[in-house]
Amino acid sequence: MIAKLINSFFSYTFIFHMRRVTRYLKYISNPKVIFDIGAYKGHFGNSFKNSKVFYFEPNMYYFKKLKRKKENKYFNLGIGKKKSKKFFYIMPNASSSSFNKPTLIKNLKTLIFFKLLREKYKRVSVLIYPLNYFVKKYKLKKIDILKIDTEGFEKSVLNGISKRNFKKINYIIIEKQLDQSLYKNYSFTPIKKILLNNNFILKKKFKDPIWRYEDQIYKNKFL
Repeated sequence: MIAKLINSFFSYTFIFHMRRVTRYLKYISNPKVIFDIGAYKGHFGNSFKNSKVFYFEPNMYYFKKLKRKKENKYFNLGIGKKKSKKFFYIMPNASSSSFNKPTLIKNLKTLIFFKLLREKYKRVSVLIYPLNYFVKKYKLKKIDILKIDTEGFEKSVLNGISKRNFKKINYIIIEKQLDQSLYKNYSFTPIKKILLNNNFILKKKFKDPIWRYEDQIYKNKFL
């Protein structure tokens, strides 16, 4: 019960942060097609009422809670480099769930959930597809906004996008962990390199008001 209340508090801070991001994106673009990878509760995708949104959420519990609209698409799976199966770690603080096993260092989240509340994480097997698969299947000519919030799995998501399909993307919003020790071998440098090599330039940063991460918005420089 206490864990649920704490999660609710974290959810409200996340909504506040996400509203700043979506407000900016609405100002600079008029998106028709959006990919919401790491949809969580759908806050990001749901903010765009006139867009066709593809939701991807590997956490089965939150996938079931996503509000459905017939014009959108919903997938209970992960996005990565290639089609495969991988363990997904469902954390007590649900927004931190990831395909990367957390290091469980002594940060605030660890102290609250694992030390104070004695919560445990769950490990489940989840199917992964590359983003290329969905571009081909739905014959997409353009993705206006690609949002990636995968808690340290961002590089694998980008590696599942071909050069040809990168050219179809207008904006990429991607999470950068500022706590380098949160996930084993995590580094944002190779992620940024992939973006730059595919002609994406940084436009804006939004730092979360509580946690040590920020959302960065990149624009296709040929847009």
